[in-house]
Order: sequence, then structure tokens, then C-alpha cells
Amino acid sequence: MTPHDVGERFAHLGADGAPCRLGIIGGTFDPIHIGHLLCAEEARAALSLDGVLFVPAGVPVFKKDRELAPSAHRLAMCRLAVADNPAFDVSPVEIERKGDSFTKDTLRELREYFPENVELCFLMGSDTAGTLLRWREPQTIARCATIVIVDRLGEQADAALDGQLHDAGFHLIHLRLPDVEVSSSELRRRCREGVSVRYLVPEAVLTYIMEHRLYGAGGAKGDAAAETAGENTAAKLAAKPAADGKPAAETAADGETAADGEEALSDEFFERRLKDLRKRVGKKRFAHILGVADEAQLLARAYGVDVRKARLAGLLHDWDKGLDDEGIRARVRDLGIEGDVSPWALDVAPSVLHGETAACALSREWPQIPPDVIDAIRKHTVADEEMTDLDKVVYIADALEPNRQFDRLDELHDMVGKVSLDELFFETYKYWVQLIIERGRLLHPDTITRYNAFATQHASKKGASA
Repeated sequence: MTPHDVGERFAHLGADGAPCRLGIIGGTFDPIHIGHLLCAEEARAALSLDGVLFVPAGVPVFKKDRELAPSAHRLAMCRLAVADNPAFDVSPVEIERKGDSFTKDTLRELREYFPENVELCFLMGSDTAGTLLRWREPQTIARCATIVIVDRLGEQADAALDGQLHDAGFHLIHLRLPDVEVSSSELRRRCREGVSVRYLVPEAVLTYIMEHRLYGAGGAKGDAAAETAGENTAAKLAAKPAADGKPAAETAADGETAADGEEALSDEFFERRLKDLRKRVGKKRFAHILGVADEAQLLARAYGVDVRKARLAGLLHDWDKGLDDEGIRARVRDLGIEGDVSPWALDVAPSVLHGETAACALSREWPQIPPDVIDAIRKHTVADEEMTDLDKVVYIADALEPNRQFDRLDELHDMVGKVSLDELFFETYKYWVQLIIERGRLLHPDTITRYNAFATQHASKKGASA
């Protein structure tokens, strides 16, 4: 287990040797809602917890009969929900772990990671506690964590169950919560039926659900936030011509018309390309792509960049990544862009050209994709001396998405929203150049030139603000 796995806020908890407590709350969080957050906050206050770690399940063994929202979405919603509370954080460990999610594995890894002065307190509902002895390796769970049983108002502790758990080696704490009736299944039902879920989930989570049309949501009845978040932003540009001067409706590919203007920014276009990518790339690459699309959205919100453009560019950035060196060379020839790409890259490192080929191919197949989205896709590999904010967001998202696991990425991720986009981009670019050098890989000839340009710009801005 790494600091990335336990969440950046608690990565060094207990390092000073002082006694401390970390609450852990697991679940599918499909979606996370105010009940989960209230439970965590009540536990934090009542038990003097130093923090609460949310652990969304990857493949929960008790819910294999139900289709869940994709794990990347559930992880993103959890991160949005806890972003403004420094006492909360999210661990991706179960989502990134292959196979079924078992609590015994997560708790054992957390116990091995933290020093003994950190007490782990695992929160669960009283109904779930009744099944605890049937979980995989309950003795491991008992050894690794104190069990905090959350009782609802008016609910009496089950003395017989407590006795059985004590006999099995469990240390128990009971915690009584205010009576707030909300469940993820009820929220999913309300989304399907177009009923408002405002104030039942954090505002950022509501926006995320509507933007991604999770659980059948989108344009919910009577919900102003849903109506605006689910709106097709391109409808205002219905008459916009494509690059060749023809109406976009005449040039759109595979039966998709752009009669609504920037149809490429719609959820429908996004979902179609998502399906294309499932067939086009391997599972690991697909997980990376989803991570970049989600990370690009988060960065776009933090820095005032068009969220839908960032999401689309993040989704499509690795459109040609599945091709090997000869495949990329053939792609360059087929597209007729030999004269537009670096001869060095074509000869020595064709893999860096996948941004160039993807940008060219996508713009031809779907002319309705906005030109700045195409540019961001083209620049995401070796960057460019002229980088727009959208370009920088996509470049950074490609480096920082949750599936990446390099030494300094947690530190860079912690800078999001705390430093300017220019500074975050420069630090990310600088780190990536260092990483390439450390791995003994070849640098693109333009990389040094671009690094010098970025360093000069960075120094100039720092001097101006000093």
C-alpha cells in the first residue's frame, strides 16, 4: 500500500508517534449521499477521530447481482463529496485492486501501512454487523480494527450479537445517529423517475450525476440544477457550419447529426465514443482513459475551463494509443500527414505521435468536434510552446489521473486549486521530463525547447508577482 492508496490527507497520520484514530467507512457509494457524510461527521466528533477515510468498493461480493455505476464514476463522486472537508478523504485501493473487494484485505493493508499508534475504527450499520461473522476472514477484521456499530435513533443494541462478536475477538463501540432516512437505492429510483435529489446529495455530486446522466438522470422534473446541468449546451449553436463550410448536419459521421450545433459536447456523443473505446483499447488503457476524462472535469471546474470540452478531450486523447510503432507509422501514412509530424518521432519514437494521428483522424471523422478540443488532444503528448488553458488541463489530467502511480503525483494533485493553472502545468511538465530522464528514455527534440520556454514564462510570472 502506498500514500496514494490511503489518500493524501492521511498519508502521514501517526508519523509523530502520538495516539490517533482513523475512521474507515466502506460501501458502493452508488451514489454517495448526505447520510454517508452525516454518519462520518457524527463518528468523527463523537469518537474524536483524526479523520475519516471513505473506501468505495470495486467489485462488492454481496452486490454482484446488481449493476453498479462504473467504479471511476463512484470514486469521482466520493472525491467531490469530501473535497471541502479536510477531515475526510477517499481511498481508491479497492477500486484499483483486481478481483472481488474484501474488507479483510483492505483493513489488513491499512493496518500494515499505519504505525501501531493509529487505531483503525471501521464503521458499519447495525444491520450489516449482523452478517459480520459470515464475512471473509472475520478474525483478520477483528485483529485489524475496532468495529463501530452505528445504531439509528430508537434502535436498541443487539446484546446477543454483541456477545457473539466479543467472543470472536471483536472490540466494539456503539454510536447512535440522528434519524435521517436516505438510501442510495432511493436516490437511484428518484433519478430514474425524474424526481429531484437536491439536498440529498452534495451539490457537486448532483452536478456530476446530471452531467454523466447516471441512474437515468438528466433534465429531472422540477429540479432547476438538473435542468441546467443536463441541458445540451450546443443547442444554441445549431447553425454553426463545419470546417469545410457545409452544415454540420451534413458532415456528421455514422448517422450522428450535428443539427443541435456542438453536438459533440452532448452526453449522447460522449457515450457513443465511450462504447467505441471499449472495443478499441484494452481494459487497462480504458481505465486510464476514464480516469483522464474524470480528472479533466475536476481540473476544469477548479480553473474555470469548459467542463464538457475538457471531458471530451480527456476521453478521446488516447484514441490511437492502442497502435504499436508500425501501426502509428501506417496511420501517419494513411492520413497523409508525413510532412506535418516530426521526422525524428516518426523514425525513433512513433508512439509520441498518437496525439497527432488521433487529432487528425477525429477531426475528419467527426468535424463537429470543436477545434480547441482537437488541439488539446494533439498537444497532450509533448505539449506545445503555445498552450491554452484547455490544453493544460488535458495535459495535467493525463499525468495526474488516479490510475497513475508515480512518486510525486500525490504532491502535484494536492496543488490543484491551491496554485495557478500555469504553475501546476509547469510543475507537471517538469516532473514528466525528469521522469523520462530517470527512466533512461529518449527525449523528443522539441521537449528541451519547450521546457526552456515554459521555464522562462514561469520565471517571468514569478518575478512579476514578487
